[in-house]
Amino acid sequence: MFEIDRTKENGKALYLQIYQLLKKHIKNELNSDDKLPPIRKLAAELDVNPATVARAYNILDDQGLIYKKVGRGSFVAPKYSEQSLGSEKNKSMLKHGQIDLSENINFASAAPSTDLFPVADFKYAINKVLDRDQGEAFTYQKSQGYLGLRHSIREYFLEDGIKADLEQIQIVSGAQQAIDIMAKILIEYGDKVVVEEPTYFGALQAFKSRKAQIKSIKMLKDGLDLDKFEDYLKNNKIKFLFTMQNFHNPTGINWSNEKQLQLLELADKYNFYIIEDDLLSELYYSSNKVSSLKKFDENGRVIFIKSFSKVFMPGLRLAFIILPDNLLAEILETKYATDISSAGLTQRAFDYYLREGLFNKHINLKRELFKKRFKVMASEIEKQFSGLIELKYKPKGGLYFWLKLPETKNSHDFYEVAANKGVVFSPGSLFSIDQKPSRYFRLSFAAVNEQEISLGIKLLANTARNFLDDKKNNSNYSPLL
Repeated sequence: MFEIDRTKENGKALYLQIYQLLKKHIKNELNSDDKLPPIRKLAAELDVNPATVARAYNILDDQGLIYKKVGRGSFVAPKYSEQSLGSEKNKSMLKHGQIDLSENINFASAAPSTDLFPVADFKYAINKVLDRDQGEAFTYQKSQGYLGLRHSIREYFLEDGIKADLEQIQIVSGAQQAIDIMAKILIEYGDKVVVEEPTYFGALQAFKSRKAQIKSIKMLKDGLDLDKFEDYLKNNKIKFLFTMQNFHNPTGINWSNEKQLQLLELADKYNFYIIEDDLLSELYYSSNKVSSLKKFDENGRVIFIKSFSKVFMPGLRLAFIILPDNLLAEILETKYATDISSAGLTQRAFDYYLREGLFNKHINLKRELFKKRFKVMASEIEKQFSGLIELKYKPKGGLYFWLKLPETKNSHDFYEVAANKGVVFSPGSLFSIDQKPSRYFRLSFAAVNEQEISLGIKLLANTARNFLDDKKNNSNYSPLL
């Protein structure tokens, strides 16, 4: 029924080809509620891995072109029209801080593709927990979190020099919830907080929702510009600094140990908290592990947030916070008011997963895989972008590269042009307080394989040549939020 092009000249990923063939088939030949071929049957017909076909079906599902019935298969969604995929929808999504990834080489997503999820191992952990705990696995946990998991976390991070009492560890449903909870606890109307420039969009939204006054301080190659930061501190009382110390999002920068110690001295001197969001510290690509700021914290200044889900399975929504003693009562109240407690089965299964060494096994495999992607992207950027686009910092780990367009050009205009060519990325305006047009943009290799990286960078380079030659710089697009 379908044919796919496996030639090198084509260069398009198989799952994208299958998706486009199915989309055309749905549009031209099928009716609402018609059944699509079973995944395994179509995979056998096309001689591809079933996961490749499943990825194409997931795109169709995400776009609302099909719907799934458990145990029965996938069916054409009713009232499908081409308009639902048109540029107006895409522009509307962009205005609300979203990027349509479905048909593109995806340099925007910071989440790994689903084929990297350790489904079999985690299923094993879940089954072990269900056999052991029976119905107890589905009861409410204490708001602070499952005690066994808090024990495992304490032991796991002790190896990295991070010390915490069990009472100081709070389990939460993902890093975003952690940031939101800390904003609710610490920020009162009009309070001043400081963030790195650029920084994580979700944190900005949480702080804005609490009506904080947000000040950004530029990042240098070894961390925050501490001279400018102290100049601000001399005249302004702040509640906290929000920071990503290792493989910073979006720049990939690592803070130097010297600056980490200087920052702690400033926190003591000017009496403020530091919220450290540790997202990617496991993804180091040299022989040296990186150090969190919390490791050096002797006076309870650092509120340490660690997500397990981003590099593991994003939909798991599991993270924890290590807090100073004086904030423990408030966080229990706020967590309870937010969602009572994080999912008990998830906590118990991850506790087993951590204790049995399966998490370390998975992270070690993922580190090697991402290291290969990192090297391919670094090499392609050096080859293809020379004289066109500037690489601001050469990271030593993580998932991101931070790049800069020449003067007079901005990255959300470039995004619109590149998206039409089949490549998406994250414009720099996403990472700033005011979301104004920016010359910067972020490339992530989390959700793309090595073939897609090479092809995508070449497409971006060709697009950039035409974009940069264009004398007109249309700035009519609204900023990407």
